[in-house]
Amino acid sequence: MTSELRRFLVGLSLGVALLLALGGALLGGTRRPRADFAFANQQEIESLDPAEATGVPSARILTALLEGLTRRDAAGRIQPGVAEHWSVSDDGLLWTFKLRDNATWSDGRPVLAEHMVGALRRLLDPATASRHAKLLWAVEGAEAYTSGTLSDFERVGLRSVGAHTVEIRLHRPLPTLPQVLAAPQLLPVPPGLPERLGRAWTRPENFVGNGPFLLVERRLRDRLRLVRNPNYWGAHEVGLESVTAYSADGLTTQLNLYLTGVVDWIIKPPPTLVDELSAREDLLTGAQFGTTFLRFNVHGAPFTEDARPTPLSDPRVRTALTLALDRDSLARDVMRGGHEAINSFVPGGLPDYTPAVLPPCDPERARALLADAGFPGGEGFPELRLLYPHNETNRDFCDAIATQWRRELGIDTRMVQQIWKVYLDSTRSGLYQVSWGAWIGDWLDAASFVEIFHSGSGDNRTGWHDTEFDDLITRASAATDMDTRNTLTRAAEERLLQALPIAPVYQRVNINLVSPRIAGWEDNLLDLHPLRDVRLADPSTGAANTGDASPADSAPPRDDAR
Repeated sequence: MTSELRRFLVGLSLGVALLLALGGALLGGTRRPRADFAFANQQEIESLDPAEATGVPSARILTALLEGLTRRDAAGRIQPGVAEHWSVSDDGLLWTFKLRDNATWSDGRPVLAEHMVGALRRLLDPATASRHAKLLWAVEGAEAYTSGTLSDFERVGLRSVGAHTVEIRLHRPLPTLPQVLAAPQLLPVPPGLPERLGRAWTRPENFVGNGPFLLVERRLRDRLRLVRNPNYWGAHEVGLESVTAYSADGLTTQLNLYLTGVVDWIIKPPPTLVDELSAREDLLTGAQFGTTFLRFNVHGAPFTEDARPTPLSDPRVRTALTLALDRDSLARDVMRGGHEAINSFVPGGLPDYTPAVLPPCDPERARALLADAGFPGGEGFPELRLLYPHNETNRDFCDAIATQWRRELGIDTRMVQQIWKVYLDSTRSGLYQVSWGAWIGDWLDAASFVEIFHSGSGDNRTGWHDTEFDDLITRASAATDMDTRNTLTRAAEERLLQALPIAPVYQRVNINLVSPRIAGWEDNLLDLHPLRDVRLADPSTGAANTGDASPADSAPPRDDAR
């Protein structure tokens, strides 16, 4: 045992006492019985409205409370959701989804086809201003409806046929439509509630869902409590009666919660301890379809018409900053846990796609480019501000980047940490210079990575717009065969890596600690683990324990480090 792990475990005993005392104090001495399953959901979720929510922590909760036409299982495969089956026409343009007769909302009302269409209409409506509307732009008339150039929704290819049939007509074939429809942003919302209650519809006392769980409690920056929804069509398949999701940002805090039995699952323990934890049978690792990168604000802060160019507006500067990074060292020595440097933006592993090639680390060329841009040896270059969502891993990662830029280019970097929601707001508004970024594919498709930098994408937070890139993405979207689609997507990725509004650093891996008392949890490339499929292990194995041996639900230490 290393001295570092020994120090952590000694501190852990003190943390347990603090944890339990803090829980009693914050709850005024009252405690709920421990949930069947508790997990650390990382940062505070942004929203419980699918049209507004962003990020995996929100998706974990939303897919437990709501269910779309399709859903993903524990292995990441597409399964029937509200729609029990579907078909597609020979030309690939007309999809027909037959809804389950026994699908209901949690208030007992039946889930009807008009509800599903109405939720998709709400997402597309320009009044909603959802940055996720682009997910549906393969639908006939959808993009025009979102832009406001088409006001008649009857001309959009979404309609209900009777009570239990949804038809979706596309303007181009989209073989991945069932995968798209499983995205958390496309989940249905209860009819009438958002219009009647505004944002208050997402409060526990108002929330109505159609998913496997009900929301019964929400304490901001603390926890959410879910219980099994008896009105869910598949309630007999749901293995848990109750779930607690903690908003515990700090990685050390999360490990504390896991090792003391307060939670059954955490995502990514502190990298400095991964090697020591690697021998544990409950540490589960695997490949992930995800990339961590740096995002450059090429437009000037904030994103406004009168924003002035900055050194980052110059592609020579962005290239210099990218080439100065030793990606191998950052992945191997800082991130650890099997992370690998990436030589593209799209992660490797797709059988039919060869990613574009990112230039290798080349400090000498980086210094020459910086000098050519007017900053020899970093002279005259303003201090860079590097924004990251606050946790120990991101802090160490960004600190190592700042060290490399200072050593290789003579550029000083000041790190700026923000809690998750503020970080998201800052990157969307352009209130940053350089920021940490990460992307995990919504489905196993190269386009799901590259197209986020289209000028019309709400996920393009760089200010970079390129007409040729947009055209390649548009043509790839319209392609009727995967070979053509992949060829055009790769050309777009090549253009992205020439302009470098981002600097890809490493391909992500899944690192999870999962209690042996839990079953129904499977590692998969998308690192998605629906609560619907989680269950307690067979009590006869001795692994399951649903009694009072585990600590009661108590508030985790308030740590903003994500």
